[in-house]
Amino acid sequence: MHKFRLVPLSIVLPFLLIACSDDQTPSENGATDQETTEPLQISTTLFALEDFTSRIGGEHVEVESVYPPNADAHTFEPSSSTYVKIAEDDAFIYSGVGMEPFADTIHDLLDEETVEIIPAGEHLSLRGEHGHDSESDHSHNHEHNHDHDHNEDQTSAVELEGINDHYHTGDTIALTATADEDVQGDVTWYTRDSESDDWIEASTGESFEDTADTDGQQVYAAFIDDEEQTVAESQVATVHIDDHDGESGAIDPHVFLDPIYSIELAENIMNQLSELRPEHEEYFVQNYESLKADLEQLDASLQSTIDSADHNQIIVSHAAYGYWEDRYGIEQLSIHGLSSTQEPSQSELTSIVEAARENNLSYVVFENNVSSTISEVIQSEIGAESLVLRNMESISQEDYDAGEDYVSMMEMNIETLETALNH
Repeated sequence: MHKFRLVPLSIVLPFLLIACSDDQTPSENGATDQETTEPLQISTTLFALEDFTSRIGGEHVEVESVYPPNADAHTFEPSSSTYVKIAEDDAFIYSGVGMEPFADTIHDLLDEETVEIIPAGEHLSLRGEHGHDSESDHSHNHEHNHDHDHNEDQTSAVELEGINDHYHTGDTIALTATADEDVQGDVTWYTRDSESDDWIEASTGESFEDTADTDGQQVYAAFIDDEEQTVAESQVATVHIDDHDGESGAIDPHVFLDPIYSIELAENIMNQLSELRPEHEEYFVQNYESLKADLEQLDASLQSTIDSADHNQIIVSHAAYGYWEDRYGIEQLSIHGLSSTQEPSQSELTSIVEAARENNLSYVVFENNVSSTISEVIQSEIGAESLVLRNMESISQEDYDAGEDYVSMMEMNIETLETALNH
């Protein structure tokens, strides 16, 4: 899952200030033997990664997710202060499989910092990846070439708003462009498809609308003055189409919900921690082996719960459970697509309602961090009850206060499945 790279000045500026203060003496900025005894300071994205890192690292790490309670990972964007905090950490761990729309910005801003950037799932084999380049391959390839003149002294960051992680074919693409107050000019929008090197002037005005019909279509906005000079322009936004029918080739980033894939994520984290603190490698390996055993038990419990169920269909708010389909034989009837921002078509909604009635499905399964009016409408339409799955993107304040972790919340998910699959 990939989103265009846009680095607003409000985010870049704190890093300029950090760079200006980097002339510390070796005693202030250099590593010492005493410093290596301090816990590693680590930021993560997904709660699953935070929990795995905490459990493997134990007393040798202090780890915190950048996501606030109940954040939606598909739409979350860090603040500039969060980026600064990450830059000061020893490591930043993210999925590396397209779950975080701000991954490119992280690479752009922190490339010259000392923080170790760790894509935990970078080399995993993912659903749909035959039609998708990995997120890491996109980290630095969105520079665009066009023939407009630039006045570098006047060029200022232009912010695009409204881009979604994915679109369905036929969806409306609605974008707006805003620039700094000192930028004077009219907005012109340019587009090109994935197979073209030529930009086409599409429209003028602060807003842009088009229909999503070509995967890989690119869009950018330019502010042009009275002398036909480009004084400011945005980064390129790329439109990705995912009709989430299982055949579209869109990558499914929800690997962390699969206990077996989670073992691979945990192993990668263990290896990275061992590189950062080799003197504690044996400790990390022991903690990883304990976590691995728990994940294997979750795998067995999921399989037995689904194998013994009355049926295998669940109505879910978004298509986060494809790996459960592949491994355990469950069938998800998803209201939204791979991202919670993907709205269903009318025909898709009709199909879900018909399947629910035909199979006497009694529950609509919501998620702890995603509200969906459409899911509520479906629930009302078929007269179903509601259940909740914890999708491991972020944790609720209530679960956090109760000391829940990945294993305990997956056990809750298994109980939810047992109810949903047995009427």
